[in-house]
Amino acid sequence: MAAMLILGEWLRAWRNLLRKPGYLLVAALTLALGVAASCAVFSLLYQGLLRPLPFAQPQQLLAIGMDYEGSVVAAPAIQRSLRELPEFSASGIASSFVRNVNVVRDDALLVSPLLLADHGFLETLGVRMALGRNFSDAEDRPEGDRVVVIGHGFWIAQFGGDANVLGRSIVLEGKPARIIGVLPKDFAWVEDFDLLVPMRLAPASQDMDTNQYAIARLRGPAAGLNARIDARIHALIGDLRSGMPPEAYQHLSRQRYIAMPLREFYTGATGATLWLFFAAALCVLAIAAINLTNLVIQRSIVRTHDSAVRAALGATGLRLAMPAFAEALLIGACGSVAGIALAWAGLRLLAGSVPPQWLPGGRIALVAAGGWFALAIGVLVALLAAALGVWRGRVRSLSAELVGGGRSGLSRHAGRLGRVLVIVQVALAALLLVIASLFMRSLYELNSVPLGFDATSVETFKLAPVRRIYTDIDAVNAQTRAVLDRLRALPGVQRVAVTGNLPLGSQLNLPATLADGRSIQPQYRPVDGDYFALFAIASSAGRVFDARDSHGAEPVCVVSAAFASAYLKGDPLGQTLRMGRGDGNAMPTMRVVGVVGDVRQFGPAEPAPPIVYVPLAQMPPKLWNTMREFGPLNYAVRTHGQVANLEPMLRKAVAEAALLQPIGDIRSMRSVVDETMGESRLQLLLVGLFSLLALSLACIGLYAVLSVNVAARRHEYGVRAALGASARRLLALVFRDSALQVAIGLGAGLIAALLAARVIRRFLFGVGAADPLAMLAVALVLALAAAVATALPALRVARSDPMQALRVD
Repeated sequence: MAAMLILGEWLRAWRNLLRKPGYLLVAALTLALGVAASCAVFSLLYQGLLRPLPFAQPQQLLAIGMDYEGSVVAAPAIQRSLRELPEFSASGIASSFVRNVNVVRDDALLVSPLLLADHGFLETLGVRMALGRNFSDAEDRPEGDRVVVIGHGFWIAQFGGDANVLGRSIVLEGKPARIIGVLPKDFAWVEDFDLLVPMRLAPASQDMDTNQYAIARLRGPAAGLNARIDARIHALIGDLRSGMPPEAYQHLSRQRYIAMPLREFYTGATGATLWLFFAAALCVLAIAAINLTNLVIQRSIVRTHDSAVRAALGATGLRLAMPAFAEALLIGACGSVAGIALAWAGLRLLAGSVPPQWLPGGRIALVAAGGWFALAIGVLVALLAAALGVWRGRVRSLSAELVGGGRSGLSRHAGRLGRVLVIVQVALAALLLVIASLFMRSLYELNSVPLGFDATSVETFKLAPVRRIYTDIDAVNAQTRAVLDRLRALPGVQRVAVTGNLPLGSQLNLPATLADGRSIQPQYRPVDGDYFALFAIASSAGRVFDARDSHGAEPVCVVSAAFASAYLKGDPLGQTLRMGRGDGNAMPTMRVVGVVGDVRQFGPAEPAPPIVYVPLAQMPPKLWNTMREFGPLNYAVRTHGQVANLEPMLRKAVAEAALLQPIGDIRSMRSVVDETMGESRLQLLLVGLFSLLALSLACIGLYAVLSVNVAARRHEYGVRAALGASARRLLALVFRDSALQVAIGLGAGLIAALLAARVIRRFLFGVGAADPLAMLAVALVLALAAAVATALPALRVARSDPMQALRVD
């Protein structure tokens, strides 16, 4: 029977709410804005940090090796030593970078990303293949059969998902490789790749080159594991000391060696960014919840007399609360559904802006967990708002309402509660606005930093010379000259160049030895063509490369200003250096013939590194063999403005100059720059959007509370007017109440912002945590917004008829 009574109350409340849906629409939309922000960011957070990795028992997986800038890198000798630890049931190793390789499939020429790994890599991860199998131990040896495991996307795109793909061959760098397996669709690694081939390490490798990632699977508890790993690797370094250069020993012996959970290894520094955005989204949700609470309180005021009558007739507190909770359930459900729809639309708009490192191996989407989170948080917020409204209208207040004959209006207590809620809203809005202004100033400072080159009207592409055809540096130089000549002949082309790495977005640092014997590790940049003129990298001393700097001529180099400042005393021109470590290396000595401007290779937030530029034609064969392992050549073409159909023209030109040579990753240099700045811009976009929502909701909340306060004090204002108070004095009275609430909220918000700014300092560039300009701007914006929100209720008071206000009571 009780259940039927409750159901009857709920149905009656829903019918009343739907009969006049204005309140439902306003309340649901207010809640939807907060839910949408929280749901969208929760989906990002879940995909980036909370979703289980697609491997068997992922909590057992670790990345092991050297603690390096928030990640963990390893070497073959390190992985070989650590796999003997009894704490590990399996271990594997993979290259720390993906390389582009030339692929021939039937008649198609492709450039595809490839990862080198040993046979323990997939075994340790516990990958269940979509088709086929992993490498065998015999295939992973130096003379093993040439086999390849292909990615699921590559299988679909190139073979149409053919289940008979196993046993077929594709040609990698001119040599056939047999397909033995297909990775599952949900496989994810820190960097996407299409092809996985055996690393083929020597069984007793003592290689300490830390260009790999090592992984391991725990057997059980890991108490004290980091200490044991660190001790074991330092002992290994001591054992191998005699076989390594002194600089390498000193570098390795100073490092710390750890085990990092694989989830943390995947996300790196991304986790802190996502948690920051989630906190901002929760601030928006809190402001929406406060607004909803104000709406519920106002609605409880409307039916206070009715509730008082029912209480006098014997209705219990629970029975009186049923309509409010029934309305809250409907508002929560409607607001949650609307919020989920808004979150879905927002995530679709952001799909192309989210950096790939935020969601390794995945794409931005509204996940089911995000939908359930939105539904739960929406209904919970609505019920809490209803509970607060019910508490405000408890029986003691209802008795006073009945004695007053239904004319008590908004009580002193309820008015005080409304003002407190407005203060909290303003404080949260101020907090978000200050953070947004700091991000805006930071992005402005980043954009104002010169990168040291001009990316305008520059198109780039990658070309990895096919190894079977272009076996050595001489063949590569011949190909380069032919390709450059053909590119120069294209219509609309102004300048062409080739380099090992573009001025931004990639790097290659190699050891070098100065004339005084010091060993250094600068950026190494082989170039050809009009590289410096194409990118407008200014020469500050000496000259740049020209026709004199050909193969067989005196070895020369050009250095950046940062290199000259850091390593060359006095006049840098004429000084010498050579690549490689120590006096015993066979690399030729190069004479410095020029100094050029600095280039911020790692983006505007990082200082310009020292760079050594060398003519590609003079590159020693040993260095070329090293460099081609790390990546392809990068060609750049500067055009006279926009050139129609440039991509097919580039492909055709290369095909005519170099037979069977594919190219890939054709993109503008401007897009490379934008990608570097993309994370900062997205941070500003999200925080700015949340701040705008917070400001709007805070203004709406301020307007709503002041409107109710003005209506409840209508009799008071009428008495004041009847006693001679001018319209200006009444306006000042309303604005004074508003200004007090805003001032308290603004003060609290700025104090909170000062504390929060210290936490987010790592995300800022060129801006102090206590930026006075940002805080002044926020104070002015909030003051202006509050004045607008106060104006309408204040004008209503000033224009009211005092006699009519007195007649109400």
